[in-house]
Amino acid sequence: MFVNKDLQKLIPSLDNIGIAASVLCLIHCLAMPFLLAMLPFLGLSFLDSEEAHWVLAICILIFALVAIFPAYLKHKKPGILIAMIVGLTLVVFGAFFVEHILGHGYEMPLLVVGNLILVATHWRNRSLIKCCDHEH
Repeated sequence: MFVNKDLQKLIPSLDNIGIAASVLCLIHCLAMPFLLAMLPFLGLSFLDSEEAHWVLAICILIFALVAIFPAYLKHKKPGILIAMIVGLTLVVFGAFFVEHILGHGYEMPLLVVGNLILVATHWRNRSLIKCCDHEH
């Protein structure tokens, strides 16, 4: 299976957006405990909603899939695919299931670790796809 040349050129930009989405999620997770009391006064109560978690998680999922998976088809580095799956699993589990299974205290560590894995994976993916471009 080959990767379309236009998509191949777009992957580094998609990786950048994926990095931004994961960093935004990290900031959201880490800042929320400090900002929680101020959100209603700022009109930003929606940031602590279930919908905000869904939006961030879906963006992270989409950008990982559209940037990392097509690039994997080009560079064939299984570690990238495994890291993507681990990172996405931690983010999705942390955002939607961990509170009901293990308790709220595990949510932030899972989200932080998952997003850090995804940032590193996007970063590495971007460099691998650039190497593939120079080889051909």
